[in-house]
Amino acid sequence: MLILSDIGPKVTSEIVKKFEEINLHEFKDKDFNHFKTKLKNILINMVPTQKPLLEINPDNLNIIMVVGVNGTGKTSFIGKLAYYFRTRSRKIMVVPADTYRAGAINQLAFLANQARTEVLNTSEGADPASVVFDGIHSAIAKKKEILLIDTAGRLHTYNNLMKELEKIKRVASKTAPKSSIKTILVIDATTGQNGIIQARQFKNSLDINSLALTKLDGTAKGGIALTIQKELNIPVEYITFGEKIEDLTEYETEAFIEALLD
Repeated sequence: MLILSDIGPKVTSEIVKKFEEINLHEFKDKDFNHFKTKLKNILINMVPTQKPLLEINPDNLNIIMVVGVNGTGKTSFIGKLAYYFRTRSRKIMVVPADTYRAGAINQLAFLANQARTEVLNTSEGADPASVVFDGIHSAIAKKKEILLIDTAGRLHTYNNLMKELEKIKRVASKTAPKSSIKTILVIDATTGQNGIIQARQFKNSLDINSLALTKLDGTAKGGIALTIQKELNIPVEYITFGEKIEDLTEYETEAFIEALLD
């Protein structure tokens, strides 16, 4: 069950060893629900205590870079996150720094319209770092609280593409030195064990602050999120579970593990 939930063989082995320590009489005397509860507690204790998640400072611009490999649902996640913040009365601008993918700018504009948030006007083929530079100045001038940056999907194994993300982050730091800059890595719940490789590479390049786990509306359990938290100490912050703009929620360890074992 753990393997099929994408927990992974290494962590699954550690969990099985804990069950091997159980007294034989406990197996005779207790029912399945007893051991399910024990498994749930093992998984909860396995995951590091959640760090304080994203805090919005109303006195300065809060910049959030969203990164990840191709096809994880980054742009859709940004639309949902914009809606999430807007319903909490935040002033938001989204920046389409994914300027080379055909239709990416239009997709983000469509989602921003659904979320009723402002999107920076730019054109296909523009330099992503320059777009971010313009977006920061525009957001500051308009007294926005949050700037969400959509970045191009890239293979985590392509070093030159990762360098582009590092450049965007440097530009953001220099342009808005007083702003907080957070980086959220989007992981597709259907990715499986490749997710830990993605997270490790992105963390090495960008110092990832948190994860967003997407596409939990299908058969995928997303257990890789527990493995990433355990091995890399990167907290999960949000999960998405559908196509609608409101299909995003904050991650809660106990609720997630309960669903994982359902």
